[in-house]
Amino acid sequence: AKAEELNTLCQQRDGSPPIAKALREGWLLKRASDETCLYKLLHRADVAQGGQRVYARLTADALSLYADQPGSSSGRGTTEVMFLSSISAVIGREKGSQAMRLVHARGVWWTFEHPRKDDDMGAWGKDISSRLGHFRQAKRQSQRLTHSTIAHIRDPKNLRRMNNRRLRRIVHRWLPCLDPCMGDVRASSSAFALSRRLSGLKDPAPWRGEREFTGNLVDRDKLADVSDPELQEAQGAHWSEHVVRYLKCCQSIPEELALDFSLTLRMGAPDGLKRLIWPLAAGDAVEAPKVVTRAGASITSTTYKDPDTLYQGVLHRAFGDVRPDKLQDPVPTFCQGISGMDEAPPLRAVVKHLSLLTQNGEMALRRLLWVIQLTTHQVEFCPFLPNLIATLLAFFEEAETMMIVTGILREAEKEPHPDKASNLRITWNSVQINKQAKVFLREGQKKNIAPEALAHLQELGFDLHALAVEMLQDGLATRIPFRALCRVVGSFLREGSEVILRYGLALLKLREPQILTCKTKEEAQKVLENLGEGMTTCRAIDRLSKAAFSFVVKDFSMARVSSFWGSDYVAPRTGDYKAHMFCRPRLFPPRGHCPDELWAALWAWVPTSCRIFDPHLVYTPSTHGTSLRTCLEICKKNQESPMIFFAYTREGDVIGGFSPNIFVRTNGYFKLRDLRRPAEDAFVFRKLHTKTAPEVFCWSGMNDMLLKASEIDGLIFGGDAAAVAINRDMNRATTSSSSSFGSPALVMPLLEEEEESAGEEERIPKDKSSVELC
Repeated sequence: AKAEELNTLCQQRDGSPPIAKALREGWLLKRASDETCLYKLLHRADVAQGGQRVYARLTADALSLYADQPGSSSGRGTTEVMFLSSISAVIGREKGSQAMRLVHARGVWWTFEHPRKDDDMGAWGKDISSRLGHFRQAKRQSQRLTHSTIAHIRDPKNLRRMNNRRLRRIVHRWLPCLDPCMGDVRASSSAFALSRRLSGLKDPAPWRGEREFTGNLVDRDKLADVSDPELQEAQGAHWSEHVVRYLKCCQSIPEELALDFSLTLRMGAPDGLKRLIWPLAAGDAVEAPKVVTRAGASITSTTYKDPDTLYQGVLHRAFGDVRPDKLQDPVPTFCQGISGMDEAPPLRAVVKHLSLLTQNGEMALRRLLWVIQLTTHQVEFCPFLPNLIATLLAFFEEAETMMIVTGILREAEKEPHPDKASNLRITWNSVQINKQAKVFLREGQKKNIAPEALAHLQELGFDLHALAVEMLQDGLATRIPFRALCRVVGSFLREGSEVILRYGLALLKLREPQILTCKTKEEAQKVLENLGEGMTTCRAIDRLSKAAFSFVVKDFSMARVSSFWGSDYVAPRTGDYKAHMFCRPRLFPPRGHCPDELWAALWAWVPTSCRIFDPHLVYTPSTHGTSLRTCLEICKKNQESPMIFFAYTREGDVIGGFSPNIFVRTNGYFKLRDLRRPAEDAFVFRKLHTKTAPEVFCWSGMNDMLLKASEIDGLIFGGDAAAVAINRDMNRATTSSSSSFGSPALVMPLLEEEEESAGEEERIPKDKSSVELC
């Protein structure tokens, strides 16, 4: 602390600490906890009125409590001194708070209030938290001390003037954060414990590390707006120092600690611990666990898998060597296939909390969705997946997020009978979400949950099954605030999709009084759309969690749940419906000039037998020149391969086509009987600069004129007027209304005023257009 802040005076006569300059002081009402009832009273919502009247003085390193104001004639000294180095949490530091609670490292707590009820304690909590940050910074610095440094300090030869035990006592008193360096850490189940029952400790010390943490892909200001500091402190108090030290040595959670870990995780984890706890909940740690041997050496786990290395391999498998820079809508959101949802909705319509991510974070989300689509073929209908990934990206890097999600999907693939499982790892098709909605309604109609609310909604005209599907399909992301969603995600990572069902039932139970007061369907719809309104504080989220896991559900099994569609909302689309196909090729350098969004749109039209191949650029005028002979010689080396070609106009239009055979020298049109693949696979396309989506025209079968090429005629694709014809100088293309594909001129013909200004010999008919290539 600074010298001007301390201003230390002589020690008081009664042995109390010397009076230092106060950062804040005044009369308060104090209540202390019973140490044996820590976990029952720590988060008690209602604060009893009254308490002991004390005069509090906050100095640079302690909070001292006096029976009378210092310097008064009564002569009564301090009644209690709380060193800030031993305080693990401060609850109630937000503006307008009526009470402040300090949690000691040993587990006891004190609650302070103003004698006047109108005054708030926010200023006190803010000042104490500011000083507490300095001690937490000292903890991080002290963790850099090695065993040899500690041994050097403890050596009496180096400290002849000071007794060794005295020094150690002083260090433990004033720098308790040195304690992790003093002991011998071993990675075994018996070294530390997850609860008092396993550790044998009567009062385990709460974790004293940083509560806040934000990743590089989230907007910190926006995240702070939806965060409650009191929630972070309360969640951090559930995790002890011993537990955190042990988990840092784990690659996965041991079986004997699985139950205690799940129960603790249900009450949340602060942002500062999410990077440690959430990956372990999902299966494996994303950071290399450090095992400290008895000799003091630090060894990295041999079973650890580096997320960056794994992700680079997955990216290569999905995109090849050329990674897309920008990924526009539509992206795979796994919403297609059912009647109640759009086929390819924009990402912002599916992910409610997308605004919390930065531009790089949103691009990472789009990239991860494409990677999952291209490398995993089991996910069919799962709107929860984009919301899960967006939540993880707020605290993890892109590679780490992919590792967590991949682990969940692999576990889901191992389920032998997913349609009959009691607790699905994740619901990823419409059949599973249909059955889960039926289980939701079956349990919700039980006496102790929300039977009256469901009956009232049915009387108002709601389709209960469709309502259940809408709630559960995205993991309640559109119904609850971000911090409540983080609580759901944390438990989901450990316990599976049963968690989403429980939280959905809890929302109905807590909002049952508001639902029963609704007299019209419109009023009830507003209540249902805002089921999580106000659930942003520690008290509200804890109440939701306790309600979710208070239900006694004997059986979540879907084995006896009928598979018929419970509502038209979740039923498959019928009629002339054609599913939007999300696919794109793997590209390798040189990649050419075709935009990524055009590749994604065209690749779905390429036949399945050809999509298994990776396209490689074999000719481009900027590299190989504009000689038609050179182009045909290069094509001759690949004469058995299909092709897709692009022609770029100076106006920004792109035209081209797909052919089951590449351009080769012909005498007339290529004979269709010599094709290795059917001509029905061929198509032409255009992407005009004035439109966002390309247009595709497939082979019509009206003639057998597919393609021809020679140094005299140039490159011609389509007959009865070529759909695309490139001259022999390869600097101009002509497009006409073609019978081979039933296509019009692929680029717009000249406007009337342009035709009038052109000469008689240069005029082009409206069903034909000529453009200059770039």
